[in-house]
Amino acid sequence: MSFRKVKLKTIDNKIYDVNIDILRKAKLISGIVEQASDENKIILLREIEGKYLEEILNYLKHYKKFEPKKIPKPFPERTDDKFLRSILNDDWTFNFLQKFSIEESIALVNSADYLRIKGLLNILAAKLAHEMSNCETEEAREKFGIECDMTEEEIKRIDRIYDQIPLLAN
Repeated sequence: MSFRKVKLKTIDNKIYDVNIDILRKAKLISGIVEQASDENKIILLREIEGKYLEEILNYLKHYKKFEPKKIPKPFPERTDDKFLRSILNDDWTFNFLQKFSIEESIALVNSADYLRIKGLLNILAAKLAHEMSNCETEEAREKFGIECDMTEEEIKRIDRIYDQIPLLAN
């Protein structure tokens, strides 16, 4: 069935009346809409807060007719904002990502994964990889809330292994 609009309800009970054309890249929603028999049915998004859905809708509007640029893999070890801007395709995408803290970016990753929006997942992964690539281990743990589950002895053993690996020339 083809509707012009669909109602989306977030976990914090915000309801959005959204044009179906911009939701095509949200595979979860487009699949539900294809099976829906009632245009007035509200689709409950059990894992998304309204503030994140609003940002996702902004992304979907911008990328309605094209996909974000592919992100290089493996991601470079150290990057700067100029590099990140260059791989993201346009200034809009760079500025879109710069608005979000790490915690917000992770919440958006979870939301994009839930909605199955591959392009958004990729650009968010690039932002998080950029953030992580510019941190030393302890700083990354603190910044991303990662607890170390290794003993001091295990850490020293790994450090010794890395000390024995010759550095590659640039």
